[in-house]
Amino acid sequence: MKVHILSPHIDDAGYCLALTIAQCVKNNIPVTVINCFTVTQWAIVFISKDVNEISSLRKKEDAAFYHCFNAPINIVNLELTDAPLRNGYIWKFQPLQQDEFQLVEELKNYLEKNVEDFLLCPLGIGNHIDHAICREAVLQLYQNSKVLFFEDLPYANRISEAEIFSHLHELEIRLNVSLFNQINSLKNCAINKEEVIRLYKSQLNDEICSEIIGHMNLLSGERIWGEAKVLEEFQLLGSVCHE
Repeated sequence: MKVHILSPHIDDAGYCLALTIAQCVKNNIPVTVINCFTVTQWAIVFISKDVNEISSLRKKEDAAFYHCFNAPINIVNLELTDAPLRNGYIWKFQPLQQDEFQLVEELKNYLEKNVEDFLLCPLGIGNHIDHAICREAVLQLYQNSKVLFFEDLPYANRISEAEIFSHLHELEIRLNVSLFNQINSLKNCAINKEEVIRLYKSQLNDEICSEIIGHMNLLSGERIWGEAKVLEEFQLLGSVCHE
């Protein structure tokens, strides 16, 4: 059994799934993280405007993060250009455009050729265009895949539970399925999530870190969503709570 995580940017998988990754490692489950939009100039504090310098720095931070798990986690960087560099905007306020559908197709083709077993995909909470592109690529191959969805952070912490459930209901209607959740618990976890995500120093300030950890504490873990049959197969974790 293998687990693939579709991470729109370097750091998204860490923010959203650090505990889940730790549980996979604990259970000797091979993990591959697919970082999509890795060509970037974005940093939360001014460091440099050089794309190569920032992109390289973020990859070094990513490597330091995964080193904490003491396991051979496979990292794939697809070297796609992120939204601020690509088109000058970040948020999805309109339907996907032609160039964005081309990225959807490129991602879909990659996933079809390279992913087997479980694929963890962002829910698209927060309407970041790169997250939306990733989700759309997965939805187009959903019927032939074992897909689970994770809550985008820090965005999921900025809306109410009712809004999260409304977002999920729209997804259920589109896919014509029922989605349930599983919480990958804090209990007996081998890592301290706050310590490890702070390794993304160019991307994380105290406020965003507090949002991510606050969401984790509210749930007592990390919440993933999927069809009941897929969640049942996803027996990776030593301590889970079903709702």
